[in-house]
Amino acid sequence: MSALALPARDGPDPGAPLLIQVFPQATEIVATILVDMIEPELAASLLGQRFHGCCDCTPGCRFVLTAPAGSSGPQMLWLEAAGDVVGEVSLDPTGTFVTNLDISDCAAVAIPPDWLSVTVPRPRISVSLIDDRRGLR
Repeated sequence: MSALALPARDGPDPGAPLLIQVFPQATEIVATILVDMIEPELAASLLGQRFHGCCDCTPGCRFVLTAPAGSSGPQMLWLEAAGDVVGEVSLDPTGTFVTNLDISDCAAVAIPPDWLSVTVPRPRISVSLIDDRRGLR
């Protein structure tokens, strides 16, 4: 994955963890597949996208959200490795970034079938109290 640089990308929720921090192996595999499919811009963008949770449209849905729910447009790409479909990604309405992804054939891309079972880090929340009368923080 060294051929792709991690771009700085502040999405709608800059407090959400980067996808590559939550699912490093899966993110790198999908980005590599996108490069192999002649989609280097999508691959580079994916590396800087944030994890917005897992889709809850139906029980058992395995889509990982890389943008807020409802961000997808009508475009999607089948992820292909060695001529076989191993997953899919949906794109935003302009087709410039991935909004969600699924890896349906984990064995074909050598990732554990339970890769979605990781513990997701919680965003850090800082609270600042301001007293207007004294200017204290």
